[in-house]
Amino acid sequence: MKQLVWKIRWFWDDADHAIERWLGQMAREGWHLQRVSCLRTVFIFRRGQPADVTYRIDFRLTRTDQHYLQLFQDAGWERVDEALGWQFWRAPSHSVRVAEIFTDAESMARKYRQLIWLFAVPLAVALPVTVLRFPEQLANAPGKLAFGMATVALGIYCIGRLVRRLRSLHQP
Repeated sequence: MKQLVWKIRWFWDDADHAIERWLGQMAREGWHLQRVSCLRTVFIFRRGQPADVTYRIDFRLTRTDQHYLQLFQDAGWERVDEALGWQFWRAPSHSVRVAEIFTDAESMARKYRQLIWLFAVPLAVALPVTVLRFPEQLANAPGKLAFGMATVALGIYCIGRLVRRLRSLHQP
């Protein structure tokens, strides 16, 4: 039987809870996350004993410092991997003191605010260029224009999803 398996899955940036549930289900089936790669779409699992494991995901634009890592480790979390700022944590479900890595809405919201800025800054740069060059590209490079418009639309859609997730944290 294979000891390592690669799974390709794509998730929106606001779907961290969906990823966490899926990783927990994989662990219950005996597949334990080892590594995440390729823009957080390739998940590499190692075969092991089925276990009830809780996974949590955090995002940091800045480098992870020792204080951040120690905070999680002291709470019983093991860092599995880091991919493009996404931090993947796990712990046996019965051993974690708190099921969430952050218990207050403000700490949870930080992740989504950082992601919004990550999409908004390039979008703010690309949108004026796309709009200003619209007539020229429409005449000379319609494919390039379509790609630019699709990229802008996708960025706006991603920001909208993240804003909706951010607002849901502040609702009772």
